[in-house]
Amino acid sequence: MIRCTPAHLLYLAENARPDEIEQYVKLTGLDVYDPRALASYFWNERGPKFTLIGRDGMPAIAGGYINVDEGVWQSFLVGTLKGWETDWRSITKAALWMIEAMFEVGAKRLETYVLSSRTKAIEWYERSLKLSLDDSYQNDLAKLYTRTA
Repeated sequence: MIRCTPAHLLYLAENARPDEIEQYVKLTGLDVYDPRALASYFWNERGPKFTLIGRDGMPAIAGGYINVDEGVWQSFLVGTLKGWETDWRSITKAALWMIEAMFEVGAKRLETYVLSSRTKAIEWYERSLKLSLDDSYQNDLAKLYTRTA
């Protein structure tokens, strides 16, 4: 894991997984996907960010947290298909490390929104990251997963 840069975010946004592109467009309400806009948005949001470099020497994923309320942080993550295929274990370890680090510095609640159709992502949130479905969020399009300190 290394410090995230705008170049990492742009590379990943330009090579993002199709399901992540679909999620970004649907959850933001945009008509079209713009990799530069995504990279710029994530870069300009305040909060911790990281990049995981894959076995091929290229960014596999970048992610972090955006402060949405006092003690409440919303995650973001963008990655490549190849990164997930070859580096899924390192990605999981990095995500777990980041979760623990967020709680160590005072986060009270971490949130992740996911399209209801992204069943593999949901399985990863539940099994690997120990996130729980937040039943208070009712939406046919997406689900909210959380973890509290």
